[in-house]
Amino acid sequence: MKAIFLDIDGTLYRSSDYEQHLLTSSVMVIAECLGIDRAEAFKKLYETKKIHKTVSKSVEVLGIDRRKFYSLLAENVQPCRYLSPDPSLKRFFAEVRDRRLFVGLHTNSGKKLALKVLGCLGVDDGCYDALVTSDDAEPKPSLEGFRLLLSMAGVSPEEALYVGDRCEVELEPAKRLGMRTAEIHTSGCPYADIHLNSLQELLSII
Repeated sequence: MKAIFLDIDGTLYRSSDYEQHLLTSSVMVIAECLGIDRAEAFKKLYETKKIHKTVSKSVEVLGIDRRKFYSLLAENVQPCRYLSPDPSLKRFFAEVRDRRLFVGLHTNSGKKLALKVLGCLGVDDGCYDALVTSDDAEPKPSLEGFRLLLSMAGVSPEEALYVGDRCEVELEPAKRLGMRTAEIHTSGCPYADIHLNSLQELLSII
């Protein structure tokens, strides 16, 4: 194995309070973009996401430019109210980098929001080699971002491990490309080679 690719939200951290804040903010932005009230915006997002799985795809189906949505969302969201620097996360990245592994981060968020979240967690650009957001490639489960990470790392799919918490959105496309996969904080995904309760557990495996 030469590379590890990690999802950000739900993988590097777990926070139900921030998830609720993010949902509330997303509904507010959708309401603003569509000129409807928040109750209607919530209903539209809920019904669309049931079909299309991700917020990124849902806002596009609702007729909202994805980049505009994430730009507005980044202005309204305050992740540092709910997330704080995690020393164990910093140690995880340091040890992975010490093992000469390429580290890529992959998120459906826009870059501005992703960097805000990483900053709140105490993860700077010295912790990873590449960051792929929905500003750079079509959001997961599209294969575009996965292939971009492989290209940036200069590795084949068989030389990479993908770590994520969403079965159909992250682990299935990674597995379809030929990567090894690790499911974290959840269980039961048929596309996962490894189940993890924490990132620290991964250190004993790699």
